[in-house]
Amino acid sequence: MRLFTGFYPILYVVLASSIIGFGTSCTQTKQQIDSPINFEPAYSLFVSKESVNNFVMIDSTWQQLASFSPPHAGFNREFIQRKGFIYSVNPENDYLIQYRISSMGLQAMDSIKVVNDNIEQYHWKNNSDTLLISNVVHGDIETCSFYEIDTKTFSLIREAQLPIPPAVNDFNILSLGLVRYDNDKLWIAFAYSKMLGHNEYTTLDTMYYRTLDFASLRVLSEQKDPRSTYPGGINTIQTYSGTAENGDFYFTSGPGIAAGNNIEQPSAIFRKKKGSDEVDTTYMVNISAQTGNHAYGFWYVGNGKAIVRGERSDKYTDFSNHHAVYQFEYYLADLANGKLQKLDLPLDKGTRKENVVQVGADLYIAIDDEKENHTVWQYNLESGKITAHLTPDFPIDYQLRLDKLK
Repeated sequence: MRLFTGFYPILYVVLASSIIGFGTSCTQTKQQIDSPINFEPAYSLFVSKESVNNFVMIDSTWQQLASFSPPHAGFNREFIQRKGFIYSVNPENDYLIQYRISSMGLQAMDSIKVVNDNIEQYHWKNNSDTLLISNVVHGDIETCSFYEIDTKTFSLIREAQLPIPPAVNDFNILSLGLVRYDNDKLWIAFAYSKMLGHNEYTTLDTMYYRTLDFASLRVLSEQKDPRSTYPGGINTIQTYSGTAENGDFYFTSGPGIAAGNNIEQPSAIFRKKKGSDEVDTTYMVNISAQTGNHAYGFWYVGNGKAIVRGERSDKYTDFSNHHAVYQFEYYLADLANGKLQKLDLPLDKGTRKENVVQVGADLYIAIDDEKENHTVWQYNLESGKITAHLTPDFPIDYQLRLDKLK
């Protein structure tokens, strides 16, 4: 839900001019922010220190690094990255801007006007260059805007309104948790919330799924699922779903205090089998039953395994400090037998982060630990070995995103 992003205060950008160095076991270069990048970047870290955000670019060997500032003061972590381009909405004018990653930073290439900067979901149609984005336009009546964009020509193919009911009874805040194209159909998972007071809200104890004909957006079917609430989440902030090799689609629910705030229901993993329009009601991995806590974040890593990022309710007081305390643990989930294996990693902070990337059997996980180390850890899925891989020697409070480029 856009009103509660799970990481506050929202971080805005001012230009920085410090000199950066990066510490690992190998010698690395030192380079000023906004100086030219003289290598081909393979990874990107989006970091923040006292409301100052910066990109850190890293080469394929993790030896060469450079940093540059975001292009404008409203640029935050909620961007889309693909094939050397970054897509982000400027909140001052509500234009979706296409940036090319260049030797001097982000170079604006083109733009498309959207209703507002509230992109709740994006999806690459058939893993192609066609980008599908959707958002909820909040008001007296909630509406869902939908855009189909050709990113090669950066042209708008279609703009439409999704046929999603604006409310259920007095639950009048709509959240789009998952939007997915498959076999000429658009499948959407969503939930409804309501305000209980000035700073308190809760989410209805049901997940809703709708299948639409992609061409006409006509409703083909609807399914209600009371096993949890708040399916998925804003995927420009964090990943909540993944597709297995056999085409089965997995996703998590987020009823925890920083998402759905219906904590009596479990955080869990669900499945929609390949070719089916409905979620499999015989399958559920109850994360909360195994960990005693809620979870935010799900990354499919192959061979029926996924990474889950879970909270520790004994560490935080309430929503006000949920993002700031060191409490987050990482688990390897076996989707076949439903078992979770806790990884030997330091406790992390930051309620929702896009901080897991995969290269073959290696996972790279960016963690901000209680010793004030801001480290990218390497976890090998085959050997189980976990090692500290990269610790930038640079002022950082949060590693908000780790992306693999191209």
